[in-house]
Formats: sequence, structure tokens, C-alpha cells
Amino acid sequence: MMRIGVRFFGMSAALRAVAPQKVVPSIAAKQFIPQDAARSKIRSLKRRENRLKRQIIRDVNNLKKHNLENVKFQVDPVLGDASNSFVKRIREQIDDQNNLAYGYSREEFEKLLYGAEKAGLDKGVMGNPVLYDSLKATAERKRRALLTILHVKNTNVADKKKMAVKLAREEFQRQEGDTGSAEVQAAVLTARIHFGMDHVRTFPKDKAHLQRVREMVQQRQKMLKYLKADDPERYYYAIAKLGLTDDVVTREFNMDRKYLQEYKVWGDKQLVKLSDKQKRKEQQFTELQKRVVGYNQLTKKNFEQISGMKK
Repeated sequence: MMRIGVRFFGMSAALRAVAPQKVVPSIAAKQFIPQDAARSKIRSLKRRENRLKRQIIRDVNNLKKHNLENVKFQVDPVLGDASNSFVKRIREQIDDQNNLAYGYSREEFEKLLYGAEKAGLDKGVMGNPVLYDSLKATAERKRRALLTILHVKNTNVADKKKMAVKLAREEFQRQEGDTGSAEVQAAVLTARIHFGMDHVRTFPKDKAHLQRVREMVQQRQKMLKYLKADDPERYYYAIAKLGLTDDVVTREFNMDRKYLQEYKVWGDKQLVKLSDKQKRKEQQFTELQKRVVGYNQLTKKNFEQISGMKK
């Protein structure tokens, strides 16, 4: 036991300040024996020290095992990082006033109207100013009416989803017209998943749509796993751009009620009710955490006492 104390005492001041922050069973279980203690007292303290050391090792290992089995995802396994710029950029582009509904572009729209207006004005009205102004005014009213009809706010969700898929495909394609590469399909699925989750939040009872979102998440995992095996560099670039992490792709994940509750898909609504057995396990885990915190404090206290004895 004294070797341990000397070992820590011989460390630099910086390391000595850090060392007690971690549970060291041999230090936490240390029993300080008075100089005038009887043999029976010494044996009793030694036995107590060994028992406590075994208990500390067992509790710390159980806590580590529990934490490994219940480690949380780094980001939302369905929607990814909330601050991801890819999804925000797509939503902003969809809501851009220059975009029109039903797949029309503003440039195509203006060309079409210009052609129709020019065709009407070329029918021998250039010499008649009154008729010319009338046709110009009519053309302008038609233009405004069409812009109102085709305004992006007047489009439906399905049309916005098509636009999002198109934008995602264009951003990830390896070359013009690429629709089959793994990263393109993962990006398209990510866009569809986000729109699907919007629908799930709005209509909690639509179980069929929720199931489709689950299937898309699983399909995205398969695509990204394939990409990781085929081209790791493209894989890490793709998941970083999509706001995902490696653990979201490689670990098993079930989009169940526990996920919906933890990530507050429907607010603070309680979806999972713990059984009595699960409550007991939660209580045992809480007590285990408290014990390990106590071992940390005991390690620090004993370490300081050992260091003081060596000065």
C-alpha cells in the first residue's frame, strides 16, 4: 500500500491534481492503521480494506458496462444534427420567392410569357397605340395571376418534397445525371425523412407514415454502410454533410416509442411507461452512480491524506 502512496507522491504537481479525479480502488479502500493498533485490529482493517477494494472494482466495472450498453447517439439518429446546414439550405431554397410551384423555374416562366406576349403584339397592333397598351396591360395581369397561382406558398407538400429531392440529388451527384450513387440516394432519403417527420409531428396517429419513415431510415443506413465499405473517404464526407455521425450508421437502432419520447417528437408526451422491474433497475443504477461518486471523493480524500503523511 505504501508503494502506491509513494508512486503518486512522486508525480508532478499537475498530475497529482488530476489523479484523484478517477477512482483508484487501492487508494479509495485504503484503511489507515494507527501505530498503537492491536494485531486483531490490524487484521480486521486489512480484511475490510480487501472487501472494500473488491466492491469498488465490481461497482466501477458494472457502471462502465451499463454505460457501454446504454451509450447515447452523438446526434439524432433520424434527423441528424439540428444545426446541419444541408437541410437548412434545402428548406431555404424551397421557400425562395424565385422558385415556382409544380416544378417550373422562374427563368422558364419568364421566357414563356415573353414568347406569348411577343406573339400577341406581332399580330399587326404595333401601329395602334391604344390596342398595344391594352394588350400589354392584359399580358401583365395574366403574368401576375400566373405568378400568384404558381407561388411557392400555394404549392403542396408533395411538390415541395419533389423539389427537395431534386436539390439534394444535384448537391451530391458525382456527375450530371447521377441518381444511383450511394451518397446521392442517402441524401435523397435524408430529404424525404425530414419531410416525413414533419408529417409525423403534425399527424401523430398516422402509423403508416411513421412506418415508412422507419423503413427510409433503415434504407439510408444500408446505403451508408455500403458506401463506407466501398469508399470510406466519400462516406465520411457524406455523413458530415448530412449532419450524421458514424455511430448513427453502424449501431443498431430501432425507431420505437423510446426514441419518439427521448427526442420529443411530440413534445413532452409520455409514450413509455416503466414496469415495476424497470423502475427497480433504474433505482439500482441511480444508487450505483451515487456509490461511484462516493468512491471518487474517497479516493481524493485518501490521496490527500497519503500525500500529507509523506511530506
